Amino acid sequence: MIKADYVPGQVIVRTRGDNARALTDSTSFADKYGATVADKFEFGQSGLFDKGEMMQLNLPAGMTTEQAIAKMKSDPAVAYVEPNYIYHLDSKEQGQPSNAAPNDLVPELWGMNNTGQNGGTAGCDIDAPAAWQIHTGRNDAPIIAVIDTGIDYNHPDLAANIWTNKGEIPGNGIDDDGNGVIDDVHGFNANAQTGDPMDGHGHGSHCAGTIGAVGNNGIGVVGVNHHAQIMAVKIFDDSGSTDSAAILRGIEYATKMGAKITSNSWGGGGASEAQKEAFASSPALHIMAAGNNYMNNDVYPNYPSNYELSNNIAVAASDRNDKKPGFSNYGATTVDIAAPGKDIYSCAPGGGYQMMSGTSMATPHVAGVAGLVASAFPDLTPEQLKERILNGADKLDSWKSKVVDGNRLNAHGALLGHAVNQQETKV
Repeated sequence: MIKADYVPGQVIVRTRGDNARALTDSTSFADKYGATVADKFEFGQSGLFDKGEMMQLNLPAGMTTEQAIAKMKSDPAVAYVEPNYIYHLDSKEQGQPSNAAPNDLVPELWGMNNTGQNGGTAGCDIDAPAAWQIHTGRNDAPIIAVIDTGIDYNHPDLAANIWTNKGEIPGNGIDDDGNGVIDDVHGFNANAQTGDPMDGHGHGSHCAGTIGAVGNNGIGVVGVNHHAQIMAVKIFDDSGSTDSAAILRGIEYATKMGAKITSNSWGGGGASEAQKEAFASSPALHIMAAGNNYMNNDVYPNYPSNYELSNNIAVAASDRNDKKPGFSNYGATTVDIAAPGKDIYSCAPGGGYQMMSGTSMATPHVAGVAGLVASAFPDLTPEQLKERILNGADKLDSWKSKVVDGNRLNAHGALLGHAVNQQETKV
């Protein structure tokens, strides 16, 4: 039996293509099982699936998901087949919405600059002010895709840093750039399959604010990048639910439209070969939340953060005293780095701000630093960018049993390319 939730009557299948082409043609394959093709995934790379195709199938009436998987697994044309899993945002991540917009929010942004405010420990932060003395981002920086609940792209603290698709004419109802999405001016709603990724939930806008709320504009908060290009890729509906097919469409769009970094503050469910292949084949660095289940990911894997890929970074949450909050997953071999993730203040839909906690909040700190480094060094490969972030992290004794090398994010070190602190507590 399949234990995780999934969409009944659907499967995600990847064909091998090492048989006759007729066997691996999507329509011919679907016809063989009385199914129909709901979607095909190419991830923007011509020839990626020369040895087969990845597709979402709607099964015929009377055929269950279990029956279809059992039959297709024995088919020599099938590389793998899996349910269209359902995903939900972690309920442990809760925010307290506020319409307050003070001009100076430095005390609330302890993750950027911790001076010991509100019971914190001075220096338990990402050294953002020191990093900003080197670089603050660029308006033409490499694209960071926030694969989440969408983004309030009209938010006054985000609008100037939202990516714009220059190949699309807004509001004309035409797919001007031929990418398969109509009027995708600021990104893609992969859940509803429209060109409007507006955030009606709040999670994605909060993540976007940490990555790149506009700097030095006299309002709200500042992101890791004062200037950036943030692409909105909405995979969740406004209640915080999604499925594998929407996730695959989101990764495919980000890849096709040139994202160099993706921020993935979501997870849960079992391992998905389709998602793993999608991330692996994308020429981007993927930052992934380690999860909020109090678990050791070395023992109990969390996906997608546990996929062993050269182009991903798994992120745990740290608090203002460089301790692990109880909710945060960890793993001395499977979680790459910790970053501020408790009591994080950032943007909310409608022009407001809110406080949230979770590895979802830690992830955009790392994605933001990845964007800052990629902006300063645009020729880095995903692997080189990952190496620079991990090499530049603070190496803290308090984290050595919880994440690889005791890494806690340091934006200054990432820009320098080496650690600036090896001690238990920074001064």
